[in-house]
Amino acid sequence: MCGIAGFNSANELKIKQMTDKISHRGPDADGFFVDLMVSLGHRRLAILDLSEKGKQPMHYKHYSIVFNGEIYNYEEIREQLLAKGHLFVSNSDTEVLLHAYEEWGANLVEKMNGMWAFCIYDAQKKQLFLSRDRFGVKPLYYFWDNEQFIFASEIKAIRCHDLKLNLNVSAINYFFYQKYIGNGQTIFEKIYKLPPAHHLILELDSKKLTTFQYFDIKKEVEKARQIPLEKRLEMLPKLLEDAVLKRLISDVPVGSFLSGGVDSSLISALIAKHKPNFDTFSIGFKEKTFDELAHSKIVADHIHTQHHTEILDLNEDLIPFLVRNMDEPFGDSSIIPTYLLSKITRKKATVALSGDAADEIFGGYDVYKAAIFANHIPDFAINLGKNFANLLPASDKNLSLSFKIKKFLNDYHPNPQRRHLNWLSQSNENQRQHLLGKYWKSETDLISVSEEKDLTSIQLLDLQTYMLDDILTKVDSASMLCALEVRNPFLDYRVVPLALSLPDDLKIKGTETKFWLKKLAEKYVPKQVLYRKKQGFAVPMAKWIKESALIKIYLNEEKYYVHGYLSASYVQNLYQEHLENKQDHSRILWLVFVFNYWIEQTNYAI
Repeated sequence: MCGIAGFNSANELKIKQMTDKISHRGPDADGFFVDLMVSLGHRRLAILDLSEKGKQPMHYKHYSIVFNGEIYNYEEIREQLLAKGHLFVSNSDTEVLLHAYEEWGANLVEKMNGMWAFCIYDAQKKQLFLSRDRFGVKPLYYFWDNEQFIFASEIKAIRCHDLKLNLNVSAINYFFYQKYIGNGQTIFEKIYKLPPAHHLILELDSKKLTTFQYFDIKKEVEKARQIPLEKRLEMLPKLLEDAVLKRLISDVPVGSFLSGGVDSSLISALIAKHKPNFDTFSIGFKEKTFDELAHSKIVADHIHTQHHTEILDLNEDLIPFLVRNMDEPFGDSSIIPTYLLSKITRKKATVALSGDAADEIFGGYDVYKAAIFANHIPDFAINLGKNFANLLPASDKNLSLSFKIKKFLNDYHPNPQRRHLNWLSQSNENQRQHLLGKYWKSETDLISVSEEKDLTSIQLLDLQTYMLDDILTKVDSASMLCALEVRNPFLDYRVVPLALSLPDDLKIKGTETKFWLKKLAEKYVPKQVLYRKKQGFAVPMAKWIKESALIKIYLNEEKYYVHGYLSASYVQNLYQEHLENKQDHSRILWLVFVFNYWIEQTNYAI
C-alpha cells in the first residue's frame, strides 16, 4: 500500500511537493518520473519485495506505473505470463501489473483479486490508464477542467497545484445528510472520485477523458443466484477461507484486528487455523458502554493468538489532528477509535486484516431488520407512533432504545430505499433546510434511489454509499496515517456476490442478524461472543458535545460562520436544546463542528 500522484505536464518540483503531502502513506521510499508529457510520483510502504527492485515508478518497455494496493493472486498471474514468455526481474505485484497490461490491456483486471488504484502511462500511445478496484477499497481522486488533469491518493496532494477551487454545494448538502460525501463528488468542484470498478483513460494529445465500468455487482449477484443454493452454501466457507489466506501474503509482519465482534473474530479464527500464535489487536475504553475488550480476550484465548490490548481514554485530544488530516469534511466519529487501533497495531505489524463489509453483505445491521419490519407496517400506524416517540427522553448512551425508536418513526419514508438512507442520516430534511438556508438541496437531488424493497437491494445501496464513502474512507484514512495496510477478506470479489445472493432468511432470521455467518462462525468462535448484543465502534458524542470547550467554540462563535453556508442562530438553538437534554442533537451538531473546524484549519479561502 502506498500513495500515488501525477499530472499531464512536466514539473519535477510539483510532483515532489505532491508526494511529500502524502508521505504518511509511504514512509519507506519515494520515487518520481517526469518526461515532456507527464509527471508521476510515488510514496512506498514496502510490503512485497522489499528490495530496490520493487521501487516505483516502475518501468517496462514504454510503460510506467504508479500503484497503490495489493494484488493477492499476483503469483498465479505471474505464472500465466511466464508461460507466455514474459520475464521478470523482481518478485513484486507491481511488475506483474505492468506485464499483464501489455498482455491483456484493460482486461487485466478481470484476472485480479485485490485492492488497487493505479496509473499506467503508455508513452507510445501517449495515454494514461487509471483503474480503481471493484469495491473502492483504495481511493483515487482526480481534478479535471478539460485541460489540466491531476490525480492522487488524497485531495491534499492535488491542492499543491495553483487551482481555483470552489466549494461544492451539493457535496455540503450530502455531508449534512449522510456525514460523508458520496456520489463520486468531493467537497470541491472539479475534483472527483473515480468510482469503484471503473477505468479512466486520458488521451494526452487530444485531452479526451473517458471513464467506463468494468464490473457490475448487481449482475454478479444475479449470476450467483443461478447456482443452486446448496452449492452456494458449500462454496462460501471455502472461498471465505481462501480469501483470508490470499490476504496473508506479505514480506512484512501481518496481524488482525480483533474487536470481539462476529466479523473480526471469524477472520482471526480462520487465520489461526493456518498460522498459530499470530498477533491480534484490540483497544478498550474507560467508558463501559463503548468497551468490547473482554469479548476480544475470550476469542483470543480460544484461538490462541498473541493478543495485544491497550485501554485508552476516549478523549477529544485527537479530534483536531484527525479533522485537519481529512481531505474533506468527514463526520463519522468512529474514525477516532479506528485511528487508535491502527496506531497500536502498527507497533507490531505493517499489515492487518479486518472484518469490514460482513455486515453489509451478510445482513448484520439492525437497520436491515427495521427495513424488513417496515414493509409490513401501514403508514397510519407510523404517524400515530411519531407522537409517542417524541415524548421519549434523550439519552447519552450508545445507540439507546429511545434513539432507535425515534429514528425509525421520525425518518420513515414510503420509498424503502429513501427510508433506509433517512435512517442512516444525521439530520432530517427540515433541519437541513433551517441549517443551510439558500444553499439547501433536497435529499432527492443528492442520491437517486429505486423502488426496490427487497433486502438485497438495500444491501447493494449500502455497498455503493455507506460502505464505499464512509467505512472504507474511514479505515483507509485512519490506517494510512499510521502507515498501516488494512485488508478486507469479506470484500473478496468471489465472496460478495454469493453472500448477497443468499435468501433473506439466511441473512436475518427472526431477530437474529447475520444468521448464516454466525452458524459458520460457531465452528471457530465461542457462542457467547457470537450471540451478544452488537455494540459498534462508537464514541460518546452526546456527552462530549455537552462538555467540550473546543466543540463549544466552533458551534457558538460567530467568526466560524463567516463562510456563510450555515445558520449560526439555528445551530446555537440546537446546541442549547442539547445542553438542556430536551433533544439529542449530537449528530447534526458534530457535523457542524467538523465542517466549521475543517474550513478554518485547512485554510480554505472563502
